[in-house]
Amino acid sequence: MFQKEHKQTSIASNAIFTTGSMRASKLLPSVIATIIILILDFNFSLGKEIKSIFLETFSPLKNLSQSSSQFSREISLFFTSQYKLLNDLDKKNEEIELLNFELLKLEQLAKENEELLLLMNYTKKPKISKSVIGEIINISSFPRESISIETNANEISEKMVAISMNGLVGLVDKIFPGYVDIIPIYEKKVNIPGLIQRTNQNIILEGTGERNTLLIKNFKNNSNVTLNDKIFTSGLGGKYPKGFLIGNVINISNLEDESSLKVEVKSLINFDSGTKILLVLP
Repeated sequence: MFQKEHKQTSIASNAIFTTGSMRASKLLPSVIATIIILILDFNFSLGKEIKSIFLETFSPLKNLSQSSSQFSREISLFFTSQYKLLNDLDKKNEEIELLNFELLKLEQLAKENEELLLLMNYTKKPKISKSVIGEIINISSFPRESISIETNANEISEKMVAISMNGLVGLVDKIFPGYVDIIPIYEKKVNIPGLIQRTNQNIILEGTGERNTLLIKNFKNNSNVTLNDKIFTSGLGGKYPKGFLIGNVINISNLEDESSLKVEVKSLINFDSGTKILLVLP
C-alpha cells in the first residue's frame, strides 16, 4: 500500500512538473523576445524607430482626415462665395438698369430740348405773328385721320398751322378745352403751295390719305425734278408760312398720258406721342 501511494505521489509530481515545464516553455519565448527588444531599444532606440514606422504608416489616414475636413471647408467657402457673388451681380444689374433708365430719360430730355430750341427759332421768322407750344397726345383714324395736340387752347385759332422740328404737320381743325385736333398735311383734299428748293419752281402738293405721303399736282413731263429734292412751303396764298419743310421727293414715274409725271413726296414728320409741336399763325 505504501508503494502504491508513493507511486501516485510520483505521478502527481511528474504531472505538475510537466505542466510547469509546458507553461515555462510557452512563456520563455515571450520573455526572451522582451529581453531582446529591451536590449535593442537600449542600444539602438528601437522603440523610437517602431513609433516612427507606426506614425509613418498611419499618417496618411490622419492627413486624409485633415484633407477631407479642409476640402469640406473649401467647398463650403466656394458656395458661400458664389452666392455672395451672385447677389453682388444682381445688385449691379439693378444699378445698371436704373442707370440705363436715367440715361433714357436724359436722352429724351435732350431730344425735347433740341425740339424746343428749333421750334423757338421758328418763332423768330418774320412771317409768324403768333406761336403756341404743344405736344402730340393721340392720333385718330376715324372718321378721318386727325392728330390731337395738348396745348393752351385759349391761345389757339382755327387759322393756325402745326409745325414740328421736321417741318409742316397740318392745319388746326377743331379746338377743345386743353387740346386741339389737327388735320395732317397728307390727308386727302389738303392742298399746299410748295417750292422745289433746288430749282425754285412753284408747285402744288396734295395729300394722298397715306401716312406721310403727298403728290405734286399736274407736274409736267418736261419739268426739272430729281429724287431727294427738298420741298418747302412757298407761302403763296398766306395760309401756310413760307420756308417750312414739307418733305423729300422719293419717287418719279410717268403717267398714262405721258405728258405728266407722278412725283411722290415723303414727309419726315414724327407722330409719336410726346412730340413737340409749334402752333403758329402766319
